Amino acid sequence: MTTPDRRLRALVFDFDGTLAELNIDFAAMRQAVEALARTRGFAAPWPAAGYLLEQVEVVASALGNGYGRQALELIEAVELEAAGRGRLFAFTRPLLARAEAAGLAVAIISRNCGPAIRRVFPDLAAHCRAFVPREAAPRVKPHPDHPLAALAALGVGPEAAVLIGDHPVDIQTARAAGCRAVGVASGRVDRDGLLAAGADLALNDAANLLEALADHGWLPGRVPRRADTSRQR
Repeated sequence: MTTPDRRLRALVFDFDGTLAELNIDFAAMRQAVEALARTRGFAAPWPAAGYLLEQVEVVASALGNGYGRQALELIEAVELEAAGRGRLFAFTRPLLARAEAAGLAVAIISRNCGPAIRRVFPDLAAHCRAFVPREAAPRVKPHPDHPLAALAALGVGPEAAVLIGDHPVDIQTARAAGCRAVGVASGRVDRDGLLAAGADLALNDAANLLEALADHGWLPGRVPRRADTSRQR
């Protein structure tokens, strides 16, 4: 019987907590959009299901009157403020360069907005072939359309891709899309939590990602040597 080809052709990265420090104040974000809804007359209990973007969509369908647009403006303001205090992890640019040198197509996806991500990573276009922030996604993760849109831009199928992220939603998204999943504990969830969510691998961070993928026989060739990033910011 022929052994299935498990080699990877593409890496799809989450951004906040995976390639950059996670600084977003989600509590402040939620408080702002809920307060706006209350001033517009929303008296029902706040939706319990889903994440904040999905909850805002539910409330917007009830309120109308431009609430959805204004809520997204508030969310983006919090994201941009956080981006002003953010920074890439020291390993991010070298890792993405090594991935390309290894013959892997790189994409970055995020529920964050593009302007905030570019504030932290202004030269992003030089380090990935596809970038799908919230506003460019047909439907945001955990919907599989989000990574699948990035993979379509790369011309790679999900069976040849891995999604790397710091949160169980990233693992859920990978599974829904048919990708492999690697969790990194550089955000707010530890390795045990990521494995419990269904990650194939869980690492402390993405610095040694390529080595870990090679150890699992998922890379098609040699891994380019990792440079010292201790002095890089």
